[in-house]
Amino acid sequence: MDTAEIEAKVIQFIATKVENLDASTINRSSKFEELGLDSMDTIQLLFDAEDAFGINFDSEEAKGFSTVGDIVSYIETHQPSAASQ
Repeated sequence: MDTAEIEAKVIQFIATKVENLDASTINRSSKFEELGLDSMDTIQLLFDAEDAFGINFDSEEAKGFSTVGDIVSYIETHQPSAASQ
């Protein structure tokens, strides 16, 4: 999956998880707090994203996430390779 596909999927995923959030208002630089997510919401979002994207977030790295782009970048560099699917 390329970066644009990952970004689109992450944005759509977040939009479905956050009540009353329009996907067209989300971009890579959107901060979690601007989207109405507190720290507990963000943790739950990451747990759900692990299942949806088939990856595991490193908890120490994830503590530094503050934007949608942080999730996109992490997934991009940690996604399962096509050969292992």
